[in-house]
Amino acid sequence: MAKIPEMSTDFACWYAEAFMDEGQVRTARWKGVVDTAATADFFTVEVLVRYAFATTAPADGGKNEALAKKHQAVLATISGGGSPIDPAASFRELQVLSAAVLARLFSTLPDAAIAVLNASFGGTRRVDLPMDLPGLAKRALVDLSRKKHVRPDAKEFEIVAPKIDFEVSPAAVEDMSTVLWEDELSRLRDAAGAAARKIVDGQNHVAKLLLRQISMGEEELQMLWWLIGAHSSVANASFTEVDSAFKPLAFGEELGELTEVSPGPASVMSLLSRAGITDETLKISDAVNTADLGWIKNITKSPRISPVTTPLHFALEKRGEVGSVEVWLPVWASMTGLPAEASMSGIRLAELFYHEHLFLHVSG
Repeated sequence: MAKIPEMSTDFACWYAEAFMDEGQVRTARWKGVVDTAATADFFTVEVLVRYAFATTAPADGGKNEALAKKHQAVLATISGGGSPIDPAASFRELQVLSAAVLARLFSTLPDAAIAVLNASFGGTRRVDLPMDLPGLAKRALVDLSRKKHVRPDAKEFEIVAPKIDFEVSPAAVEDMSTVLWEDELSRLRDAAGAAARKIVDGQNHVAKLLLRQISMGEEELQMLWWLIGAHSSVANASFTEVDSAFKPLAFGEELGELTEVSPGPASVMSLLSRAGITDETLKISDAVNTADLGWIKNITKSPRISPVTTPLHFALEKRGEVGSVEVWLPVWASMTGLPAEASMSGIRLAELFYHEHLFLHVSG
């Protein structure tokens, strides 16, 4: 059984502040946080975000079998004890623990930070927690982007020749019997095999670094050509001819499709700005209603679309289902818990849609 790491000072303060407990219960909950984070995946993040933000969308996923199954797994592990936490009786504790798991995941799993920022919806969804979860997510995402786009050191590409750890035993030198030398040859084979495996592992590591670097370079090159070309494939028009209300969705999607590794480069906001997206405030309804229904149906095929972690894609999905520019809005507002008149700056809207695309389609 893996040893539980020492309790982080942040978690210790968060739990003590929320529940005035510094004893065995807090220790058990820390184990639950660690265990839940250790096996977290896309659906785990979805469940945790729904609890952390106390959304109207059920954390058990309703009819979503994959989410329902993961929900049960989260309840079983996050308590850190022998029995699952009861959401009805201990919702507040489950909310804080879910936020703590997400915070633990921020440094290694881009999906966790992206999901929190998506759910925050530019600060529209506010949540009562002992930590600034969106703020932590934003800082973590910047750090992850910087780390993942750092050029590898040349020394990482060097493969050191392994030493074959073998010497003929004195007994075999003195006694030339067949049995002893069969044993010696067997040991030599094992030692040579171990050395060969080290070489293969080193080559695989270098190949992985090279492939990642090629992907990063291709990502940067394609984004640069996109900006230089100044042509939107989604709108089939030059940047200047695209409706200003549609630009955030169109350009956010196009840069998302060019991103190879999540969370993407730190320059995305600059690229979107240079492409002509401004700080002018836009209504979410106006942006969604300018989109072509054919394009909407094409980008809303993912079964992962969620009213919590991908609210813009969810808006487009509802618009595509009903066709009308009016009927979808109250449905969206009811299911997301967001105001029907919600708005944000064009550049932030584009960033949010870009992050939603990463959450749905791009791995870290």
